[in-house]
Amino acid sequence: MSKKLLLSILLLLPYTTAVAAGGPFGIIWSNSIKQTEAKGVSCKEKIKKDRFTICKTNKLPKNISISEQYALYFDKKYKLQKVTMISKDITDDIYGSEGKEIYFNLKSKLTKKYGDPENSLEYTGGELYNESDEFYQCLAYSGCGLYTSLYKSKKTGETVVLDLKGLNRGKGYLTITYEGPSWSDAVDAYKSKESKSDEDAL
Repeated sequence: MSKKLLLSILLLLPYTTAVAAGGPFGIIWSNSIKQTEAKGVSCKEKIKKDRFTICKTNKLPKNISISEQYALYFDKKYKLQKVTMISKDITDDIYGSEGKEIYFNLKSKLTKKYGDPENSLEYTGGELYNESDEFYQCLAYSGCGLYTSLYKSKKTGETVVLDLKGLNRGKGYLTITYEGPSWSDAVDAYKSKESKSDEDAL
């Protein structure tokens, strides 16, 4: 499993609740894995984490040009409720110029569709890495920098989160995460079970 996919899978906490029947990239919220695969999606790898099954695929019905892979999150009750697009690596970009150009281009498209972001943080140099050629090292280090924008659709209630992330010197990638209408319910159920398990263990 790639480091990028692992990082995305670990981000199971919700941003907010979304309300929509049709999702991004041609997927349909609340569809089962079987229904999603029937639409031509090939789950090359399935990872189980408690009540969630994460489907790893390189292609969805509608693809974005920079994508390398997608992670689709299926809850055992609410079915498909989250999808994360993971981009191809950006390399040989020590100052972050290419990454920032792609980020702001996507931000412009999302802003056109959803309106101004409800929250947007774009800074580097907060901790440890503050040189101009340490852009991606900074993004990879907690507290040093963030390039992230969060949108809430007034029409559908969907939440979209755009992130530019660092891997190491001159190397990074982007993610776009969408949440489905019952994602918060699924995560609440996960937390409730975890809390009950902890209580029983005491």
